[in-house]
Order: sequence, then C-alpha cells, then structure tokens
Amino acid sequence: MIPRFSFASASRSSPLTASQFSTAYWLVALALLVTGVGVFVGAAFALPILASGWIFFLFLAEFVLILTAPAWSRNAPLNYLLFLAFPFLSGLTITPFLLSVVSSYVNGTTILLNATIATTFLTLAAGLFARTTTMNIGHTLGRFLFQSLIGLIVFGLLQIFIPSLRGSSIEVVLSGFGIVIFSLFLAWDMQRLAASDRGSSPFLLALSLYLDIFNLFLYVVRFMLAMSGNRR
Repeated sequence: MIPRFSFASASRSSPLTASQFSTAYWLVALALLVTGVGVFVGAAFALPILASGWIFFLFLAEFVLILTAPAWSRNAPLNYLLFLAFPFLSGLTITPFLLSVVSSYVNGTTILLNATIATTFLTLAAGLFARTTTMNIGHTLGRFLFQSLIGLIVFGLLQIFIPSLRGSSIEVVLSGFGIVIFSLFLAWDMQRLAASDRGSSPFLLALSLYLDIFNLFLYVVRFMLAMSGNRR
C-alpha cells in the first residue's frame, strides 16, 4: 500500500474553473495509463530489479515524490515530468506483486481482471456518492478515515512479522475494511475536488485521487484472493 496524503484545498470561496476540474481528471486517467506502462516494463525487468535490491530505492523515490509534491506541482514542465514519473514507478513496484498473483494462483489472471473491473465500478460509485450526498464527508468521517488508515498501515506491518495474522479469514476482514476505507477516501477527495479553489494545483488533486484508486485496487485484489484464490 502506498501512503496517501490529502492535497486538495477545502475552500469554497472561489471554485475551480471547468478547465482545472477536467485537467485533474485527465491527469488521473493519464496516470493510470502510465501505471500500465510501468507494469509492462516491470514485467520484463522484475527479476533483475528484485535481485539487485533496486526496488527499495524505487519505493523511496515514490515516497519522496509524494512528500515534495506541493513544491514541484506548480513548476512547469517539471510538474508534468514528476507527476508522470510517480505512476510509472508505481507500476514498476507493483509488478512483483502482480506476477506473484499470476504465478501462485491458478485463477490469478482472472482475479486481476475482475479486480480491475470491480475497482472501476467502485470508482464510479464513489463519484456518484460524492456528487449526490448532502453529507460533508470530511467533516463527518475525516477523523475516522485517517485513524483507520493508520490502523491499516500498522496491521499490515504486523502481518509481515506475525504469520498468524495472515490467515484467510483475517485477510478477508482486513481487505474488506480497506476497500470501504479507500472508497470513502475516494468519494471524499472527489467532493474536495469540486470544492477546491482556483489556486489549487490540479496535479495535487489528481495525485490524491490516483493514490485512492491505486490503493483501492490493491485491497480489491487481496479481498478476491482471500475469497476465491486457488493456489497452485
């Protein structure tokens, strides 16, 4: 899971222009496409990357890009370059996980395809919820969501060191909870996007949405593996 940060402004005094609004969503679509390119490249170089230990530095580069996003997001053309570099790195670093799903499960390819479809529908559902609800998601659920995110990260670290926490029943509950949390994060960020002011950077807005979708996909895959994964 890639840590997410909220970059969108909550101001409602001067809404985003239609151009900024559409730019943010086009950037998300482009980022998802570039992630696919990263996966394609990663599939060809996965073994050398893992053997050399370079995957650690790729994860570190992703984290640095997230932390420095407020600085580079307003400096063209650097913002385009670094924004696209992030999903490319995400594609590279997720490739070993995707390959392990395909190689370790008889129905691994089917699960990845179904997870992609499910994530698409969940994203559309989150957008519909954000558009139609009268609830201020951040005001009502913001604190709960951030506390839940910390809990997911901590529990994920514990799973690395405590094998008994990796059971299928625990994984179903954990991944199901993660799906709910990131679906709500996605709806929240979409709501925040609509409320952001004209001074907000579409690159930061798009990065928040991308992280929501990316992590949502990972939890959907984990949930499907726990529910119907057929190991070889």
